[in-house]
Amino acid sequence: MIYETKHFNAGDYIIKEGEMGKGFYILELGELEVVRSEKVLNEINLKGAMFGELSELLLAKRDASIRAKTNVSVKYFDMGLNTFVEENPKFAVKMIRNLGRRLSRMNAVAIQGNTRNDILKSISASSLAEDEDQKVRILVIDDKPMIIKQIKGFAAEPGWLVEGAGDIASAVSMSESQDYNAFIVSSSLPDDGAIELRRKLKSNSKFSNVPVVAMIIKGDEPALKKATDSGFSQIIVKPLEKNKVCTILYDILNLDASDQYFDLEENILFFRVPKIITSELLEDIKGSYSSRLHSTINDGIENVIIDLSVLDEAGEDSVELVGEFAELIEEMGSPFNLAFVATGEDSEMWKNLDGCEEAQIFESLEDAKSQMS
Repeated sequence: MIYETKHFNAGDYIIKEGEMGKGFYILELGELEVVRSEKVLNEINLKGAMFGELSELLLAKRDASIRAKTNVSVKYFDMGLNTFVEENPKFAVKMIRNLGRRLSRMNAVAIQGNTRNDILKSISASSLAEDEDQKVRILVIDDKPMIIKQIKGFAAEPGWLVEGAGDIASAVSMSESQDYNAFIVSSSLPDDGAIELRRKLKSNSKFSNVPVVAMIIKGDEPALKKATDSGFSQIIVKPLEKNKVCTILYDILNLDASDQYFDLEENILFFRVPKIITSELLEDIKGSYSSRLHSTINDGIENVIIDLSVLDEAGEDSVELVGEFAELIEEMGSPFNLAFVATGEDSEMWKNLDGCEEAQIFESLEDAKSQMS
């Protein structure tokens, strides 16, 4: 692997905005700033971080400058990217992962803005009361009132409106007078009512693109196969679990599923680690970290509370979630006062993670809020 080691003093520019890309760099020592139009957009301070490769890859002018924040040393590779990848295929994987992380962070920002707007725009203002025209509306069709009540409770936190219908006729009537962003239909409706209702909704141009979710009883394989074969958007399983139901709803609504685990209150960012973590949810939450923390810093918020109270034990996925969150905070210069809400034998264990050594441990969320507000 052929490269040249270069040294720069604080304030020196390594690459400049607007110039054509030639070669790429790897940070060996020091800290860098990403600058566009004299505004600092980000910092690069991890040894081994690659930069400058996107311009080379796209054969385009550099869209930002890289400036030394401290004295730095970098490896400069003065060769075409195609040649470099051919000669170093293992390194190509690292480059792809690097670009993938950037894309994930960009998508997280986009999801938090554009997809919310897309959902809200799809709600007809003429069919909603003035104080409800900024909310997602969901219709649940089930002849069991308790199920409808449970889903209403799940949807209260993100502020969605959930209405219920006990039969097909009521659901059809309500859909004619209201606009909905999603339908949840119980497979236990008599005479294959769920399949018939889905057919009626999808044949109506008004709802042809609106997701219809089936609800089945756990272990009912015939119902699962019938729902899957009938083309339902997703499957919700009874007994209902809040995390799973909400994650499915966030998914079909094209919203960021990680939103349900973060809150802002006064001078505190709350991160509630979920009890049940799927691989998709794990990546959604981790992909939102960078944009959330940058927004939190921009808002002047100084405290972060990580709520672990729902966990029975410290599992591999929860440790990964908290560990990467804390590491990113540490990479940003540890700008927050960090605290955990945790009980049991594992409570002190969380302080062993990188970036968590100085964190406070509280037994209840109320104690953490009162101490850190």
